[in-house]
Amino acid sequence: MNTETEMRMMTTTRTVRRAVLASFFTMLCALVLVGCKSGTITSSEQSCKSTGGLFAGRKVTCTGSVTAVKGEPSLGIIDADGDLSGNYKLDATVTVRKGEAKAYVSTADGGKEGGNVSPGEPLRISAVVSLDEEDEEVSVNLKVMGKEARDLRYEATVVPQN
Repeated sequence: MNTETEMRMMTTTRTVRRAVLASFFTMLCALVLVGCKSGTITSSEQSCKSTGGLFAGRKVTCTGSVTAVKGEPSLGIIDADGDLSGNYKLDATVTVRKGEAKAYVSTADGGKEGGNVSPGEPLRISAVVSLDEEDEEVSVNLKVMGKEARDLRYEATVVPQN
């Protein structure tokens, strides 16, 4: 073989390797992103109150608001602060002034509980959720229908499940 032929073969081999690697990394990135959801939450506020104690069981109630929600974000509605452990009964009400969204929580048995929320039609969620020392919050997963949902408000309470 002459030098020119060898150079063409090396160039072709490099090009094929680069194409294979690029395809591999593209596929890897796509696999990593499958199932990922993203969205934005603008101007959120939350206030929580904890009552009860060591023997009576702790009850945590949080109220909050969000100016705008877009996409499919997750919104922490109960700040457990890592102090709760076990199964808890969650009662939550979610409202919006403008727009529509689907909202759900993950239940202790691995399911989902929730539904749609729109102006004039609040969503009430009642479910058993599981918390442990590593969980910092109970979250509602949102999926905004349309461009955005505005003035979302919630009130949520967790009490120990008997």
